[in-house]
Amino acid sequence: MFLSGVAGKLAGKADAFLKISLGLAFLLAAGSVGYHFAVYIPARDSQLDNDRRLEKVHAEFARKSAEDRAQAERDADERRAKAEQEASEERQAAARAQAQSHYVGCIDRAARNYSLNWASNCKGLAESAKKKRAACTFSPSSCDNIYPARDPGPNCSLPTDLASTLTNDLNRDRDRCLHESRAGLQ
Repeated sequence: MFLSGVAGKLAGKADAFLKISLGLAFLLAAGSVGYHFAVYIPARDSQLDNDRRLEKVHAEFARKSAEDRAQAERDADERRAKAEQEASEERQAAARAQAQSHYVGCIDRAARNYSLNWASNCKGLAESAKKKRAACTFSPSSCDNIYPARDPGPNCSLPTDLASTLTNDLNRDRDRCLHESRAGLQ
């Protein structure tokens, strides 16, 4: 009996210890599950939400930076294209001005040649008439009638056929100037 009393006491203590151990184990497990659901999961979800927001901010920043770079490149391309266009227009304007200057110079040379040829013919005809009058063997009044004195100045009147030839040469030279000018502009 003694043994059965000691065994009963021991069994009661073991039973109480087992019950307490099971209770503590249950409380520990419940506490762990409670901690997991009440503390860990909300903290993890909060961290995940923060990470997602941070990723969105980074993505938005990257998108905005890419848009800004693309806009800057478009602006640079537009400025470059505008500068090239302006340079092209300036080159064209310079070419037109040079062609115009060449044309005006050509016309001036044609007019100068016309005037020089006219004056040279006036002088030549006056000298020829003077020589013929000096070599004339008729009476002086007859020689003056046959070979009248001519104006040696640059604005004299020339015979119609000679004047027409000089005018035709002037017009031909002007046409050549115009043709050269048009050929240079195209």
